[in-house]
Amino acid sequence: MTRISVGDASLTNILARQGADLRGQVQRAAQEVATGRHADIGKVMRGDVAPLLAVDASLARLAAYRTNTTDAAFQTAAQQSAIAGLSQLAAGITMTLMGSRDFPTAAQVNATAADARGRLSSAIGLINTQASGRAVFSGVATDTVPLGGSEDLLAALETAAAGATTAGQVEAAVNGWFADPLGFATFYQGGASLSAAPIAPGEAADLSTTAMDPAIRDTLAGFAMAALMDRGVLAGNAEERARLAQIAGQTLHRTEDARITLAARIGTVEAQIETARTRNAAEETTLGILRSDIGSADPYEAATRLETVRAQLESLYLVTARVSRLSLTEYLR
Repeated sequence: MTRISVGDASLTNILARQGADLRGQVQRAAQEVATGRHADIGKVMRGDVAPLLAVDASLARLAAYRTNTTDAAFQTAAQQSAIAGLSQLAAGITMTLMGSRDFPTAAQVNATAADARGRLSSAIGLINTQASGRAVFSGVATDTVPLGGSEDLLAALETAAAGATTAGQVEAAVNGWFADPLGFATFYQGGASLSAAPIAPGEAADLSTTAMDPAIRDTLAGFAMAALMDRGVLAGNAEERARLAQIAGQTLHRTEDARITLAARIGTVEAQIETARTRNAAEETTLGILRSDIGSADPYEAATRLETVRAQLESLYLVTARVSRLSLTEYLR
């Protein structure tokens, strides 16, 4: 009597396993045709994925640098714009204040004092600038604007200058308050300076400028000296008021070099950030191409393999269908 070498159940299992394997090959080949990338890079690289992991790690670091340079560029650009605005505000009144002692009437000094009060408010608004929702002169306290309102500042200065009867005394009181740790340093609502931001391997951008910078502080002091007269300081003494206006103008003129130096320092950081960003972008592009080459599949080879495996799978389906129709009676015929 003739015996079947492979049992029906065993044959069915073999065909099922072959079908599952071929379906997996079809799926992988179809994925490679659609994406142009190997479905199993580890197999292609024969298990040595260290080069691929190194490229991925470098790309991840560059992505972090890209975020840092973007944030740093926003911050320094906003700071630069604010300093430029501060200088424009000062330039628009400095010469007028310095010539106050030559004004023929007290009314002109009063008008200039009112102008200075408005400019002080605008100057504080510039220092409270935010970029992408972050206060740029607040150091680490990016969620808090660095300075309170101009009227609060003038009120504190008015208290500090209480009893002053000469322009020199008012000047001393204002300068003392701005230098006092319990004065302007308390009025400052920000935090400590930001740490340098890594923007490239071995390179960091200096983002330490805050509203406590002497160039900013002394400029505000110049505006404040003149603005105090609009709150009644030295009222009734036209000569001393004119003298105070002149001192305020001299203070603003004196701080011009400090503002230029600060703007230049920030500009240097801006250039550094842009250079790093360009260099990082070029490296990221190169690594991206390399990463793509490592994982890319030959579209012609993948398409040919897909058709071959599909044909094999179709043949297997035909065999499986025929086997499923076999019966003992048909076999014994």
